[in-house]
This record gives sequence, C-alpha cells and structure tokens, in this order.
Amino acid sequence: MLNMKLKYSRQGAYTEERKSRTEKKPIIKAPQSKTMIYPMNMHIGAPAEPIIEVGDDVNMGQLIAEKKGFVSANIYSSVSGTVEVIQEMMTMHGPHLAIVIKNDFKDTPAPALTSTQEDLTSQDKLSLIEQAGIAGMGGATFPTHVKLSPPKGKSIDTLIINGAECETYSTADHRLMIESAEEIVAGIKELLTLFPIKQTYIAIETNVHDSVAALKHAIGDDKRIQIKELETIYPQGAEKRLIKTLVNREVPSGGLPLDVHTIVANVSTVRAVYLAIQKGLPLMDRVTTVTGEPIKDPQNFRVRIGTPVQVLIDACGGFVEKTGKMLHGGPMMGKPITSGQVPITKGTSVISFLPKEEVKVDERTPCIKCAECLNVCPVNLQPVLISNAYEQGDIDAAERLGAMDCIDCGNCSYICPANIPLLDNIRQAKTEIKARKEQS
Repeated sequence: MLNMKLKYSRQGAYTEERKSRTEKKPIIKAPQSKTMIYPMNMHIGAPAEPIIEVGDDVNMGQLIAEKKGFVSANIYSSVSGTVEVIQEMMTMHGPHLAIVIKNDFKDTPAPALTSTQEDLTSQDKLSLIEQAGIAGMGGATFPTHVKLSPPKGKSIDTLIINGAECETYSTADHRLMIESAEEIVAGIKELLTLFPIKQTYIAIETNVHDSVAALKHAIGDDKRIQIKELETIYPQGAEKRLIKTLVNREVPSGGLPLDVHTIVANVSTVRAVYLAIQKGLPLMDRVTTVTGEPIKDPQNFRVRIGTPVQVLIDACGGFVEKTGKMLHGGPMMGKPITSGQVPITKGTSVISFLPKEEVKVDERTPCIKCAECLNVCPVNLQPVLISNAYEQGDIDAAERLGAMDCIDCGNCSYICPANIPLLDNIRQAKTEIKARKEQS
C-alpha cells in the first residue's frame, strides 16, 4: 500500500465523505423510460450527426448518430422503438441537438458489432472500440479510440486503470469493481494486447477494501496487473495526479498522458471495452449513483443511456425533503441541472441532490491572500490570479496563468474562506479561451 499522505496533504482536500447510503447497495436495473433522449454532444469533440429520421423504427444497439471526425464518438439506441423528434433539448451541458425515441419495450436487438471474437488483430480491436462509441465514463468523456491511438513516434509503456472514485457521494465505480471485477480485468487484458505495456496499475483509494479484494481475486496470478491503494484525498482520481503519484511523470502544460507514454482509463470504460471486443456490444448503459440527503432511497443503478433523470428519482421513491440543488456529478465538480427530463449520458457516474441549507451562498468577502487555493490545487495553478484576470476581462492573462490546465476539481472554491467563485470564474475563462481559438 502506498503511503502518500505527507506528500499530498497540501495538494488536495480531505472532503467529508457521504458514500454510506449507497456503498453497500448492489447495482440494480433502472426502470425503462417511455421516452429516451440521446444528445449528440455526450462526448468531448465534435457532436455526432443523426443518421436516422423522424418516424424511423430502430432496434436496441442500432447506430443512430455517427461520429463526425476523429475526435468524436458514435451513439447507439439503448432501446427499440420509433424516432419521435430530432431537435434541440436541454442536456447535461445545456441545450443541444438530441434524438428522442419512443420506447416500444420490446428490446428488439440489432446485429452485434462483430460475429466473432477469435483471431482479432490489435487494429480489429481498436476498430471495435471506435465503432462501439466508447468515451471516458469517469466523467471526462474523451473518446476512447482517440486515447488509444498515439501519434507516430509516441510509444505507450504504462497503463493506469482509474478506480479512485473521489467525489463525495459517488459509489458507482466502487460497486462496479465489486460486482463486475472479472469483466474489468478481462477489459484490461484486452488493452494489454494493443501496446507493449511494461507496467499496469489499478489505482484505488484505501477506503474501498471490498473492491480491492474482488479485483485481486479476478486478477489471480497474473503478475502484469498490480493494485495500488492510494490515500483517500480529493481529487485523487485526476489522471495527471495519478500519473505523478504512480510513475512520477509530469504531463506537460496543455499536454496529454500520451505525452508521457501513459494511458489512463476509468474502470467503467474498461468494462465497456470488454463488452465491445468480447461481446460485440456498443455502449448502451452504465452504472450511475443517485443519492443525497433529500433522496428517500438512494441507489446504484444499471441505467440505459438516454434515460431521463426523473425516472431514477421516481425509482428512488422521490424526496423526503425539499432539494436545494440537483447536480450532474458531485458537490465538488458537479454542474447544476434544473430539469428531471435531462437524460443520463455516457459520463454520468452520479446524480447528487443537496439539501437547501447546504446551497446557501455565503456572502463574498475580499481575498485575504491566505494562499490556500494554491496549496490545494493538484495541478499547481494559482486559482485566485486566474479568477482575478477573468473578472478584470483579461482573458489573455488567464490563459497565460494556465486556465486551460485546470481540471475543474473545485478544491479552490471549497477551501476559499472569502467565498470567491474561483471555479466558476476559471470555467468561464476556459470557455472564452476556447471560443477565441475556434473563431481564429
């Protein structure tokens, strides 16, 4: 077990854990929805393009939207039914084009992606991952086939499987590691056939011993795969931090793990790789935790992508008190959503509901120059300076200060005694920087 407490006690936050209501609950199947909603932007990169039309009948596992360009991802229907509308709708990331399918509840299957799992080459397997529409399921939603396609001249020697589920409420990955350990390990072994990997680590925080036991049993005597238990500190699961912690490599500013010969993949993503290669199944469902003090009976759901959040709220028995905020994600990195009709997407690991008393905004006061936001930043930024630059309208300065390297962990806002909206300001700065680059 690694003991990193002294090294990282000033580059993270010891947040209050609220996993107890769901960490022992097995994953259950979520009810199906009458209406399924598939946003075209549920991955990083170019939105997918619909290839069906209103009135078309579709089958479960049928391609309904094709990726546009290399950095994009296919989208599949997770039910059989009829296309009702294709229009702009509210999603986890604001209003975007979406396909709405009326579920016929028959689950009529489309043909599998492949009819054989024998004699597949590395390129065959990578093609299946691309076809399946897999994107990072830890929340980042970076298309997995892109992550697994290093540019010429860049070798990969290290694979890190991310099971460090550090958000306050989420237990989706924890339960998946317990209940689907064999499939996760099978997915890891498939990835090991793609590159000459020298070292493979599964990174898990020390507060989930039952998942460690399940994975050790699944690994058996395979010496290629090591489990590394890490300190429970937020944001332990940030990929740049994992790389630094486990192999002492620094991802350069603006760079990717590929730049330091490393691939990081979430445990849910690895299971999806297994399903694509060995079962010929596209990405159609995921595990999502629905929890928070206002929820009557929190659960870990196996939920079909496209299911409106309201279906899961109802399956939890509704609310026992008025909710102050609904978040896509947890309290640290989550983004507010205002409608139960917003659908579950590829990156939805947790939906959190906060009580009203916890979302009261304390009055902002002047910065006291305590430097705590610098101390807890896991990527060594100066959050208050980036925030100041944004508020002063100096977007160039915000970019020079490293705004684009921010991983949106929220530690700075969490720790700030002056209640300055540091994360919100940095996110806005990043949005403006991206918009400028697109215009130029």
